[in-house]
Amino acid sequence: MGAGAPLHGRVAVVTGSTRGLGLAMARLLGRHGATVVLASRSDDHVRAAVDLLRAEGLTVHGRRCDTGAMADVEALRDEALAHGMLDIWVNNAGTSGVYGPTASTPPEDFERVVRTNILGTFHGARTALPVFLAQGHGDLVNLYGQGDRGPVALQNAYASSKRWVRQFTETLQREAKGTGVRVHGFNPGLVMTDLLGRVTAQRG
Repeated sequence: MGAGAPLHGRVAVVTGSTRGLGLAMARLLGRHGATVVLASRSDDHVRAAVDLLRAEGLTVHGRRCDTGAMADVEALRDEALAHGMLDIWVNNAGTSGVYGPTASTPPEDFERVVRTNILGTFHGARTALPVFLAQGHGDLVNLYGQGDRGPVALQNAYASSKRWVRQFTETLQREAKGTGVRVHGFNPGLVMTDLLGRVTAQRG
């Protein structure tokens, strides 16, 4: 994209960005001139998404990243910084839980949701914010979802995690006040993606 594009010269990271909403956000950032770094837990998915967006004329790079692992997230930051100054970080990676009552939710399923939706958001913020604060600017975007404003029966893991993301984000907004760093919470509403279309339910 040319120098007249609104995000020309900016570098943006989008986690969970090889398909669905994350890919759409990465594409839009690229179309507005940003250099975009894609990430997901699959090397193959990262390569395919990078090839797809490069074929559309966008400037993109990619790295495999499990957002539940701090070392992976730090390596993702380093990948972004290799292409310029880090300007935008979107914590989009998320996963849904098994649909059903909490009393019979498998513990490993609840832990999986916490690892991605809560720890992944924390790791992204904890990694991006020091860079933003040191340079005096940057935009952190955290994704909300169903449950961010109240309880949702039979979806306690996912809904509670999104309630946590809202509280976490609103706290960061207070902490970042006056620093030049902007923290955003974004709830896209119902979007037809694999996360919504592939629901796993408990037996019965």
